[in-house]
Amino acid sequence: MLRIVPGEAALVFSTAGSSTLLISDLHLGLEKEMAKKGFRLPAYSVRMVERVKRIAESCGARRLAVLGDVKHTVGKVEDIDWGVIPWFFDTMLDLFEAVEVVPGNHDGSIKTVLPQRVVLHPSQGAVLGKGKGRIGVAHGHAWPSEEAIATRNLVIGHSHFTYEMKDALGSRTREAVWVTADYDVAELMEGAGFRSKLAGKGRLTVMPPFNRLVGGQPINRSRSFQFGPVLSSRSVSLEDADIFLTDGTRVE
Repeated sequence: MLRIVPGEAALVFSTAGSSTLLISDLHLGLEKEMAKKGFRLPAYSVRMVERVKRIAESCGARRLAVLGDVKHTVGKVEDIDWGVIPWFFDTMLDLFEAVEVVPGNHDGSIKTVLPQRVVLHPSQGAVLGKGKGRIGVAHGHAWPSEEAIATRNLVIGHSHFTYEMKDALGSRTREAVWVTADYDVAELMEGAGFRSKLAGKGRLTVMPPFNRLVGGQPINRSRSFQFGPVLSSRSVSLEDADIFLTDGTRVE
């Protein structure tokens, strides 16, 4: 069973006897870029640790899966990464029995700064669970694996979708949103380059970023969902997508 944590950019995947907490887009080290722009912020990674701990305690999750963009810097590992990433994941390993990472487009050389006990999956994603109840997880910047698509229950991050709202005075705000939509299994397999005989429908869930400081494109202004190969493919039924805020308010 897959359920959203109310008020949070997090999912809980439950199977017989265990629960896994799913989060995406941590962008650890974002504070350094913000400081260059004149914004002085306290260590936001500490706040994210506190949120993870609170969620884990409330849902009883014993396993953590991070779906990409662990770090904010793109490509090489920078000084701030050497400090914040090992600390963050050492803390996670104290909270969870197992911690796993699916790397995103920001996660070049991420293996060098992750503690050895953290399981690092390929960028094409991984499958969690067994049998009909399993799910496929990926970051979303690359085509998911054949096995992940075949689960018919695919979860990605990467897109940072927001919904823009305007009040009576004309002030605009943007709120992070969840997006769920059906996908055609055969067409997504074909787009990803796999020769598969599977057919039928699957369900795609696009997670909001766990780091609330990162920006995002307002989908109600651009009307564009084309962000990454999965959403840009013809396989996803975006016209019938469900869009809702992290508090559960449906906006589309």
